[in-house]
Amino acid sequence: MKLISLFVFIMFFSVVSFSQERTYDFDEIVISAGRTPISFSNISRSIAILTRADIQKIPASNIIDLLKFTSGVDLRARGTEGVQADVGIRGGSFEETLVLINGVKLNDPQTGHNSLNLPLSLDNIERIEILKGEGSRVFGANAFSGAINIVTKKDLINSLNISSSGGENGLYDLGLSASILTGPAANSFSINRSKSDGYRFNTNLESTNIYFSQNYSFRSANINWLFGYTDKEFGANSFYSDLFPNQYERTLTKYGNVSAEYKFSEVALTSKTFLRTNFDDYKLDKFRPGWNQNTHRTNSYGTEFQATINTSAGITSFGVDFSRDEITSTNLGTHNRSKIGFFAEHNLVLNENITFSGGFFAYNYSSIGWKYWPGFDVNYKLSKDAKIFFSAGRAFRVPTFTELFYVSPTNMGNPDLQYEETTNYEIGFSLLKNYFRYNSSVFFKDGTNLIDWVRDVRTSPWQVQNVSRLKTIGLETDFDFNIKNILGNLPLKQFRISYTFLSSDRNSSGFESKYLLDHLRHQLILFLSNELAFDVIQFWTARFEQRVNQSSNFIVDTKLSKKIGYFNFFINATNLFNQSYYDIPGVLLPGRWISAGVKFSINDF
Repeated sequence: MKLISLFVFIMFFSVVSFSQERTYDFDEIVISAGRTPISFSNISRSIAILTRADIQKIPASNIIDLLKFTSGVDLRARGTEGVQADVGIRGGSFEETLVLINGVKLNDPQTGHNSLNLPLSLDNIERIEILKGEGSRVFGANAFSGAINIVTKKDLINSLNISSSGGENGLYDLGLSASILTGPAANSFSINRSKSDGYRFNTNLESTNIYFSQNYSFRSANINWLFGYTDKEFGANSFYSDLFPNQYERTLTKYGNVSAEYKFSEVALTSKTFLRTNFDDYKLDKFRPGWNQNTHRTNSYGTEFQATINTSAGITSFGVDFSRDEITSTNLGTHNRSKIGFFAEHNLVLNENITFSGGFFAYNYSSIGWKYWPGFDVNYKLSKDAKIFFSAGRAFRVPTFTELFYVSPTNMGNPDLQYEETTNYEIGFSLLKNYFRYNSSVFFKDGTNLIDWVRDVRTSPWQVQNVSRLKTIGLETDFDFNIKNILGNLPLKQFRISYTFLSSDRNSSGFESKYLLDHLRHQLILFLSNELAFDVIQFWTARFEQRVNQSSNFIVDTKLSKKIGYFNFFINATNLFNQSYYDIPGVLLPGRWISAGVKFSINDF
């Protein structure tokens, strides 16, 4: 309670002290929170943005580590260097978060553990958009608690980046990326290779990412295609059960999509087609060949067509979405399912202060039939810089193949699982000025038939069930202040603080929950940057996390950066104070880990 009181005081003081300043300026960012792109300052939902500038500052070498520093996002790592992690939003499980690249769905139908098998390096990313709360009316199935959309760079300049880093525990990371213009095409390519001996027994890893994309821009049309490949091999000490420290896993993911947009007059037509394949080789004990070894091969593919019409009555978007999931597995068997959906959204400016957005997604799954998922958002401007917003909507998720069919000594699936659904409400306030931003919101989630792995005693295997109704209420607040543009002579350049509180009506009925009832209760994230001697810039991140029925963690990371010509030298120190902690019980995470490297960058050559 003292922590909450201190935080509220800091937020109040910050708003009172700085809201009268008029010398700030935030760049406009166009995001994809709905079917119609909208500027960041006009959105009516809680959206977090990790910009290109944020990516360069945070002491992280991969996407998974980046997501740790976003309020409301629960990133539960099992290893390091992006080897594997589960991501949840606002108390939702990792299965309830939809992952996209450029608005194209990427989730793994086998298990959400593989949803962050992303064939991207940080050099490929323009920004990351994180939609908090239900997103089924926009993105369809599985945007249950939120969605993470990774927007790739489409450089219109020639560029070359070469990076090399190394550190403790036999860590090394090599990267090469380039962008080349050839006529109307912008071509991008990258390859990354990382390896570590591990920070404890059986946590060694090897990882390779390859990425290529082309973007063709014409007067009234834009065509983009990309291909990505990621191969991860790692020791999985206690990843899925603390009874087996010798677990091993290899995942190999290939992903490609083609998208096109054509505009004429007041009409825009878009299409998106994708194919994702994943190979997962898992051994419960790598020293016992063939014993409880599972191999899974999944294929997911689909297409989407959308039309957007701009009239005096507003902007209307509508279209159709089709996809299919297939799996062949030594454990789960051979299964497939298809779905087709129809969607519509209308955006209306009622007057200079009020905007409205409403829509729905109607889905027909081969296993559950037709379902309808509506939602709407309202935005009211109190002034040029301040607004309040309200949103409401419903969302759903179908079980993964693992939840339905998995069988092992420690985990048992349930082929009789039903889909889960939720109704979300949110009201928030936003103040956006030049170089200053403040956001705060309160939300309520009412979930029914929620899916979770549960057990009644510690020695029993985990079993999947549709848990009864679960209600969650939460508070989020975020304050970001760019000091450099106001008081440029101070060593301190930027300060950001955010806090999330969650409380659930937990009706556990005597069972132990593996995921659903184990969310973060308190999450406090701090970020600041300061300047040292010789133009060295230091970035700090600190995370305080207290999970339900677990002890709290306070983790501090830092990064030192110095640019000399085309070269940028850096030192990263994660878990600076060498805290012993875990995100998932039984899976101890690294203590202090120091690495250093250099990056060569050249543009417009």
